[in-house]
Amino acid sequence: MSEYSYTAEQSAVIQHDLNDHAKVIAVAGAGKSTTLIGRIQHLLEQGVAAEKIGVFMFNKSAQEEFSARLSKAMSQVGTARIPNVMTFHAFGMRLARRLEQRHLLPTAKLVTDEFSMIKLIREARHRLMRQNLEVELHDERDWLEDFLLFIDQVKAASISAADVFEAGNWSKECRHFVALYEQLESLRKQSNLRFFADLLADPFALIQQSNSEQLNVIQTLAPDYQYLLIDEFQDTNPCQYELLKALYQQSARWMIVGDVQQCIYEWRGAAPEIMAEQFDQDFVAVSTYPLACSFRFGHSIGMMATCVVSQNQTEQLVIGQGGQTEVDFARSNLPGRALLSELKTWHEQGGSLENCAVLVRLYSDMVPVQLALMHKGVPYQLHGDSPLLENRQIRMLMAYLSVMAGGLNDTSLFYDKTDVEYLVTVPNVTNASADRTRLLTQARQSPHMIPELLERMAEQTEGWKAKKIADRADWLRSLTMYKNDPAQGLLQTLDKLGIYRYFEHTSSRDIQTQEKIATCEAFLSYVRGMASDAGAIIAQLVKLNEQDQQHTHGVHLMTIHKSKGLEFDLVMMSGLQEGRFPYYDDDLSSIDRQAAAEMQAERRLFYVAMTRARKRLVFLESPAGEDVRRLSKGGLLAGAARSGSMSRFVYEAQPVPIQKMGHHWDDKAPLELTADLDEPLQKYLAELGDDAPNVTFKQTDTAVKGELKAGDKVRHEQYGQGIVVRQETTGKRMIFVDFAEEGLKRFNPKHTRLVRLANRNNEA
Repeated sequence: MSEYSYTAEQSAVIQHDLNDHAKVIAVAGAGKSTTLIGRIQHLLEQGVAAEKIGVFMFNKSAQEEFSARLSKAMSQVGTARIPNVMTFHAFGMRLARRLEQRHLLPTAKLVTDEFSMIKLIREARHRLMRQNLEVELHDERDWLEDFLLFIDQVKAASISAADVFEAGNWSKECRHFVALYEQLESLRKQSNLRFFADLLADPFALIQQSNSEQLNVIQTLAPDYQYLLIDEFQDTNPCQYELLKALYQQSARWMIVGDVQQCIYEWRGAAPEIMAEQFDQDFVAVSTYPLACSFRFGHSIGMMATCVVSQNQTEQLVIGQGGQTEVDFARSNLPGRALLSELKTWHEQGGSLENCAVLVRLYSDMVPVQLALMHKGVPYQLHGDSPLLENRQIRMLMAYLSVMAGGLNDTSLFYDKTDVEYLVTVPNVTNASADRTRLLTQARQSPHMIPELLERMAEQTEGWKAKKIADRADWLRSLTMYKNDPAQGLLQTLDKLGIYRYFEHTSSRDIQTQEKIATCEAFLSYVRGMASDAGAIIAQLVKLNEQDQQHTHGVHLMTIHKSKGLEFDLVMMSGLQEGRFPYYDDDLSSIDRQAAAEMQAERRLFYVAMTRARKRLVFLESPAGEDVRRLSKGGLLAGAARSGSMSRFVYEAQPVPIQKMGHHWDDKAPLELTADLDEPLQKYLAELGDDAPNVTFKQTDTAVKGELKAGDKVRHEQYGQGIVVRQETTGKRMIFVDFAEEGLKRFNPKHTRLVRLANRNNEA
């Protein structure tokens, strides 16, 4: 790879001083792999031996892709020896084996299949129950996935399981997770097993317990790297970082590469503050390099991305140097219809479905999208989630539809005969394990007997529980009356059986409760829109599913988390409503530190989603009324955002002023715009110099500019009129405002719009 093919930014990274540490901030599509290969070539040319260079990649697929590119580049310049490119787990395996050989770690068998882990979890749970510890008897499917996530979080952390639980906002239903984890670890060690996460967690635990002499021995057993190159560093977790730091802080020069604004894996232990702050504190002489130019998209996405990340208290620029990218909104309020319209236009213009993606924050936003595509026979590929008609909430509703159609007397009317279990398990009729197993067996064998089986159980039960079981039997018998009005039948079922309350009781986190409810609501909308009887709807779903099984290509459907590292010509973002994206119950981000951190994490997710687009980005929202006016002026969603309104992130992207700039980019005629985020836009245009359009920004009279002083009268959209108490002169320059009845509120001026009502010096 020749020298002239690098940009000035990339060359600066490649030729970084061999004696200093470096932090490279690489935006989406900045060519960081190309730059890393150039850096490796430079190190080799300077006489560094290949075996002295350790290259860390985030996962196996990234490691394989980078290794192939590196090998090809090295063969072109005739270099025979290349550095070791590895994942953190591969490094951990190598280190753990050496520690075993020296009897510093007990010898353990590496187990890679999830079933072995689940088997061990079940055994640990039975042990806890034998100890009479209070353990909820929920269906395993309601808690197992969350406990596996909890395990990952503990293994990724540098703190105890109890501290991880306290920091994670887990529900009280999960209070036994800490004891279950400790029991699981005891069993794992007794069985001499090691799972993937333990390849790093076990050596790190050993180091935490070691004195300086023991640490010196461990350091001699680690590979002798003089240079570390670590990709996707924003996703590093404390265990990975502290382990590498203990082994290589003094002996190696580090080059970390990543983008804090692309950290979207905090839910499984990633800690963006390691790259943002801690690395600079732990290492001296750190040189910071930007790779701010993206070759994936054009200026429109670049400016929008710059505006969005500016709200996360960073001045990072994202310069779009790729082909021009169109940005647009949907033509319909219905996401399914809007999607089909967009795809039709794309196809007519010669676009390929394989180069299209629909990205969502939450799975339930995929329900209307999948149903719309299924109905029109548009092929699609679902990434990372189970097919729509395997979703448990939808199958539960389909089971009740089948009962309305007469399924208790004719099981062929069920979508799947095993769905009868939902009639007695959602909610669970009994928590007694033996009774539940017996009831399920009898229900599967004789579905027509389910009401009678429930009545027998009610006779053997006391109090209000008996009444609830008897009421379930009566309700199942009466459901056929809703055969021709299935939407109403489902609504009544959800209400009478308290299914939403059951979701709340059995979900580990509030977001899971809301997702289950939203999935039910999306399916209800579909049933209502079909305007058919219950049997016809089930038959239609069976037919659609059979057709759907034939698709192995087409539009890509995925959550934003799954889209990381990918790019598409056309990206459509669905589910862009406040309260869903960003997700929150009550927006406390302006007054609560944890809520503010969660809002920043949501904003990073939005940034990742929009920067997947190469040629066209579509927000599947159709602005109207006040939204149109606010967007056209580049306004933000001020104050306490209304749940259900369009996402604040769409406003923060400043799409309409940026569209106007795009239309006048080359004509150089003066253009005057209003935009609340004019500062990041001006910095972006200044960076382009003479290549930028001739734009001036009118001052808006809505937002307070500059420093507020004690005594200034201001108005806030949610809290009304208040008086400034003070504004800090350092740090984030937080503003304190007294709103009388609402009390004293604290705001970050970058994220709050206050209208100054009167200056304290000329007040009448």
